[in-house]
Amino acid sequence: MLINAEVAKVSHTTERKGGITVIQFLLKYLFAIIFAALLIYLSFATSKFLTPSNVINVLRQVSYQGIIAVGMTMILILGQIDLSVGALVAFAAVVNALLLKSGVPIPASIIITLAVTSLWGLLNGYVTARFRLHAFLVTMASMTLIRGVTYTLTGGYPIGGLPKAFFVFGDGQIGFLPLPVVYMLVIFAVGAFVLSSTPFGRSIYAIGGNEDAARLSGISVMRVKVGVFVVCAFVSAISGVVLSSRLMAGSPEIGIGWELDVIAAVVIGGTNLFGGEGKLGGTFLGVLFIGVLTNGMILLDVTPYMQLVVRGLVILSAVILNSLQEKR
Repeated sequence: MLINAEVAKVSHTTERKGGITVIQFLLKYLFAIIFAALLIYLSFATSKFLTPSNVINVLRQVSYQGIIAVGMTMILILGQIDLSVGALVAFAAVVNALLLKSGVPIPASIIITLAVTSLWGLLNGYVTARFRLHAFLVTMASMTLIRGVTYTLTGGYPIGGLPKAFFVFGDGQIGFLPLPVVYMLVIFAVGAFVLSSTPFGRSIYAIGGNEDAARLSGISVMRVKVGVFVVCAFVSAISGVVLSSRLMAGSPEIGIGWELDVIAAVVIGGTNLFGGEGKLGGTFLGVLFIGVLTNGMILLDVTPYMQLVVRGLVILSAVILNSLQEKR
């Protein structure tokens, strides 16, 4: 009787685990299924959607936030969050524009801008790690600080009159692909390699999974946290420089609200909000999902107000789905 009871118990447990596995599978790939359905719907709803010019336009539009999403994926895998990325985009655009206006050569201005903007990431990472704070609070404060510094540098006005040669950096093409899209694809490839094939990448997963265990295993938590925030600031600076080249101006207004779209794309892509899990392949899908959704609503003449409602519902759904996956 005891043996039969144990067999029944094991059988029941196996069935339960099998059921959970199916549910986990559905939860994990739900947004991929929704994305496929969205693509099919838009293909029939408007003849403009699948045109080569529109596809290239969508890729170009998502590239700026897609570049940032690589850094944000690392941040979320770490179990943290960075609300300052939108402000960093504007800061980088303005700093680069000021340098160019003062006569600094284009390569030097870009290098200086990337270095100076990365210092904000160094600050975010150091304060977060040194004082054991959650980055939500730290980067919320730095977001306001950075945006304030940017407005102060410009007096609230865009900085135009940039050298014509700078325009090629953000508006050129390689084959049929715009350069911003090429930058995004290269950064995704480098980021995927770092996460999957380097000690730094493995340390990010380890800290996000269990920070105390990672520390006891010899991982320098301080160094890794600071490094990840520097990476996120660095890619945000790249996005800001590329966008300012496209606009031929450095505006303190760009990047407002981008942090929410970037976080939404990363979460939709399957990165766990609680840390320790995530892939850049999923993030790329999430970035495309947000871009296609926005583009589709524009083509279907959805009002800007309703677009905000839909995007808000998508973000809320992504958070709920992420929470359900964590509980499973």
